[in-house]
Amino acid sequence: MGASNSRHVEGGENVRIKYAAASVQGQKDKMEDVYALVPDLDHTTSFFGLYDGHSGAEVAMLCARLFHTELRVHPNYQTNLNNAIRSVFSRLDELLQQSNEWRGLVTPASTNWIRRLINAVIIEPWRCKWGVPYIPPQNLGSSVTVAVARGSRVTVGNVGDSRCVASRNGQAIQLSTDHMPSHRIERRRIERAGGKLYLDKYVAVEAGRVAGFRAYRGMLATSRAIGGFVFKQNKNLPPEEQLVICNPDIRSMEITDDVEFLVIASYGIWAYMTSQAVVEFVHEQLRSGQTDLRVICERLVHHVQPSRPDTTAILIQFKHGAPDGAEGSEEDSDDQEIKSDAGDEEQPLVPDRETISRALEFVRSKQREYKGKTS
Repeated sequence: MGASNSRHVEGGENVRIKYAAASVQGQKDKMEDVYALVPDLDHTTSFFGLYDGHSGAEVAMLCARLFHTELRVHPNYQTNLNNAIRSVFSRLDELLQQSNEWRGLVTPASTNWIRRLINAVIIEPWRCKWGVPYIPPQNLGSSVTVAVARGSRVTVGNVGDSRCVASRNGQAIQLSTDHMPSHRIERRRIERAGGKLYLDKYVAVEAGRVAGFRAYRGMLATSRAIGGFVFKQNKNLPPEEQLVICNPDIRSMEITDDVEFLVIASYGIWAYMTSQAVVEFVHEQLRSGQTDLRVICERLVHHVQPSRPDTTAILIQFKHGAPDGAEGSEEDSDDQEIKSDAGDEEQPLVPDRETISRALEFVRSKQREYKGKTS
C-alpha cells in the first residue's frame, strides 16, 4: 500500500509560547499517531503530548484524552511535577487493566451508545454468569512523550520511541530517552524477565511453532509503553521488571534566553533524521523568514516522505520575557486541542472534563464493586 494523504496541520499561541503541529499518515491502513495541544492547562502551564500507538490508535487516543486531565488533578501537580507526571503514566496503565469501560472514551459518538448497549446487555451479563475475567489489551499500546512548560522550566516525560529535542544556540539537546530493546539497560531487564529479542530489534513473546516456524503472540520495537499487556504477564515480577514497562524517563531544563524552540516528534521523523538535523532544519526555515510554525511543521513531516511509519511533529517556540504568571490570551484560554488522523473515519468527539471525570468514577466504582464481591 502506498503512503496515505491523510494529514493535519494546526497551530496557535498565547502570551508565553507559539506552537504548531503537523501529521502525515504512513503506509499502514490507519493513522496511529495522536497528539494533544493544551496551551493553557492553567495560567502558568502549557502541555503538549504525542502518543504513537502500536497495533491500533485506541490506547494512544485514551492517553490523549486523559493524560493532561489526570495530571491537572494530581495532588502533586503544583508541588512536585515530576512525581505527578510519573504517577499518571502508571495510572493510565492501571486504567487499561481494570475494565473495558476505557473504550467508551475513544469510540466515535455515533457508535458509542451501540457499544455501551452491547456491553451492558450482552457482554457483561455473560461475563458475570460464566465468570469470564476482563482481558486488558494484549498487543494494543502506545509510546508517550509529554512536555510540560511551566514558568521558565520545561519538564519532559516519555516511554517508547518518540523524542523531544530542544534547540539551545542552534545545538540539539535531547530531553527524552529512546527506549529501544537493544539498549544495554533495556536488554538486561528483558533477559532477566525471561524474554528475548527478535533480530536484535524487537521484544518478542513466542507462542510456539506452527508448521516448523516460530509463531509469536507479540512483537514490539520499543521496550517501554502504555498498554501492551502481552509483554507484562510475568506474575512473579513487579510492573517495573516486566519485558515492557510503563516507567517513564523524566528530564527537565531551564528555558533560558538561548533556548529557541522545542520539537516533539514521532519515530517517523527520527527514523530518517538525527536530532541535530531536525534542529538545523527548523533554524533554516526561521532564517529564511518563515514565521508561521504550521508551515515549518508541515515542511518537516513532508521532508521525510514517503515514510513507512506515521509522522507527527509538534513545534513550540518560547516568547522570552513573558511574565511567569502571565494569563493566557483571551482567545486561547482553556483551549484543549486533541487530534488524530484516521483517514475518512468519523473522529471521536473530545469529551469535556466533567464527562471524563464521570467516566473515571464509573470505572472506579465498578472496580470497588468487583473487589467487594470477591473479598
